[in-house]
Amino acid sequence: MYLCTVKHTVFYSLLVALLLVACRQPAPVDPLKRARADGLNKEAFVNRYRQPDSCLAYSQAALRFIDDSLPDYVDGQLRAYNNMAFAYYQKSDRENAQLMLDRLDKTLGLRKEGMRNGDIEWVIHDLIQARLLQRDCRIADSYRLLYDIGRQRLLERNRDNLLYNYAQSEYYITMLVLNYHYRNEQEADVCTLVEEVERNRSRLKVDFAQDMALNYALAYGWQSAGESTLALDYCDENFRLLGLGEAVFCPFHYANTLQMTAWALRSQPGGVPPDSILALYDEAREEFFDYGDPYQMLGGTTSTARYALLIGDTAKAHQVLAQWRSLRGTWQPFAAPKMELGYFDLLLRSRIADNADQARTWYEHYAELQDHIRQSEQEDFVLQQTLANATRRSRWMTHTAQVVSLLLLVLLVLTLLLWRNASKLRREKRELEASRRRDVERIANVETCLSVMRHDVSPFIGYLRSPNLSPELRSEVLEQLLRTFDNIKNWTRLSIPSGLVFNASSFALQEVFDEVRTQVVCPSAGVELRFLPTGRMLWADRLLVVILLRNLVTNALQHTAQGSVTIGAAEADGQMVDITVADTGCGMTPEQCESLFRADRPLPADADHGFGLILCRYIIKKHDDLTRRGCKLWVESTPGHGTVMHVRLASPNDP
Repeated sequence: MYLCTVKHTVFYSLLVALLLVACRQPAPVDPLKRARADGLNKEAFVNRYRQPDSCLAYSQAALRFIDDSLPDYVDGQLRAYNNMAFAYYQKSDRENAQLMLDRLDKTLGLRKEGMRNGDIEWVIHDLIQARLLQRDCRIADSYRLLYDIGRQRLLERNRDNLLYNYAQSEYYITMLVLNYHYRNEQEADVCTLVEEVERNRSRLKVDFAQDMALNYALAYGWQSAGESTLALDYCDENFRLLGLGEAVFCPFHYANTLQMTAWALRSQPGGVPPDSILALYDEAREEFFDYGDPYQMLGGTTSTARYALLIGDTAKAHQVLAQWRSLRGTWQPFAAPKMELGYFDLLLRSRIADNADQARTWYEHYAELQDHIRQSEQEDFVLQQTLANATRRSRWMTHTAQVVSLLLLVLLVLTLLLWRNASKLRREKRELEASRRRDVERIANVETCLSVMRHDVSPFIGYLRSPNLSPELRSEVLEQLLRTFDNIKNWTRLSIPSGLVFNASSFALQEVFDEVRTQVVCPSAGVELRFLPTGRMLWADRLLVVILLRNLVTNALQHTAQGSVTIGAAEADGQMVDITVADTGCGMTPEQCESLFRADRPLPADADHGFGLILCRYIIKKHDDLTRRGCKLWVESTPGHGTVMHVRLASPNDP
């Protein structure tokens, strides 16, 4: 029963955990409902220039639908807020435009899950905010927003997305309007920005309305730079898109293009009749009045009145100024200081004041606006100087970092070259030392060879010179002399580097025993030579092992007057084989045993061992150097009780 309770507890705990996880996961958005919300937002976007009121209506419908059916569709809410903010901007309703931007800001601050377009909608939010700041002549604040957008490089992340293209296009338009209108055309490098826009505009595909807005901005830029022909080309492109002769696609763009055409024609060589240009200005003004945007209405009024006064048509100037004065009550002071400054300047220049007090009021308002704009321009100048200094510092730091990096790279290369040369020198030094050791060893071998040869060969030569030597003994002496020369030859081949090649293989030790038995002869009839049977295998050079064992057995026989010489083998440590050559000869003292295999000591005249044992020492060393298995040769001996020679070689268990 207790187990059942535990199982139920675990089950319900897992169920609650799964429910909690499921509650935290955002509910999937219904694609059909999302398509409807996107459709409403799309209609709002399409009407943003053409009919701002329709844009507002569609955006509000999208928000209501999202609130009722898709409360988690954050991207749809953000799009609707930005659409409405732009529409209110087009209607010069600053208060409501700012309200929509604040709502979008609050929605982004909630950081809801499932939001994918938050970053780009935030950029569009900042661009609309920059436009509002420009109209209020807060140039420094507007440029700071644009500067931050450009520095973040967010607009370059996705070149095929409509929202990114739209934001990039709006960024260029906002930057062009700021530089060419609100800075009194004082931007130092106008052409650079215009050329950058032209390079990038081929990928900024949004819709016809955005194309016309960008064309107008480019025309404004080229006209400000003194290229009226290029400005007219963009105006012609807009007229083509507007579809003249039929219903005008967008009155707003039509009026803007008319006004820009009039400005560009004034700079054309050959001259265009002033009345024709004034007619273009006046038609643009009427279109702006039909459109209903107070900001554009005031802009059309000031452009027309200014040109009318320029050509001496005071009556026309008075007419258009009077029309705006009749609507002056709908315009809030400082809603567009730059435009209002031009308006009051024209009022004063046209001398249409009813009395001196009215003219004084206009002048005071003009001076107040001028102070406001001058202060804004000073703030922008300070900001530009600050940013320019920061740019210079950044450029200096970048150049310094590049130089330091280059120096570090050069230092690293030099260090690597020095290290390489040092390694090469160390390697050459090791090779020279190894060569020197080999040369010393060769010299020692030659000296040893000569010493041992004198020691081993002299007795035989003395025997052969004796006139009383029997033929049998002469034959035996000659045989021993030949064996001595054979040992000298083999030892020389082994002891000199790059001599005899070591050929390791696996073979039966019994085969070596049998071969050595046939090569040695007992010098005394009273000595028994015994090879104990063995089944051991060796991993060694068979030829060298034969030479080794033959010399050990021969040496044992030479020092055994009577008794026996026994050769046997036993396993050692599982991977080695111990071969023993035991004799019942005279034996040796510890001092004699110590110097028995030393080839670097001169042989005393009364030494009783010869070249064969030194050769055995080199054969063992050769095996140990090449197999790394611990091969060795040692001796155990007691004077008067014989000697045992031990040889340890590798077995083929782990070759």
